[in-house]
Amino acid sequence: MNKLNVILLVVALLSGLAVVTVQDRSRQYYISLDKAEKHEVRLDQDYARLKLEQAKLSNHTLIKEAAGRQRLQPPGASDTRMIEMK
Repeated sequence: MNKLNVILLVVALLSGLAVVTVQDRSRQYYISLDKAEKHEVRLDQDYARLKLEQAKLSNHTLIKEAAGRQRLQPPGASDTRMIEMK
């Protein structure tokens, strides 16, 4: 009977250690998942902000005004050259 008690004690200790290890690993995975979800939210916010900024910058009126402030003019016929591809 003494051997059986020792074997059962060792099995119980190993089982307890396995439970603690699995719980710790699960907690670490949950923390990593939470960080990844927060990062995803920040990336989504940045993406939305950049899309809005892109829409504003592609506004034709805004582009025309910026070109006028910099005194830019569309190229004339004398500034345009045709190149033939062979």
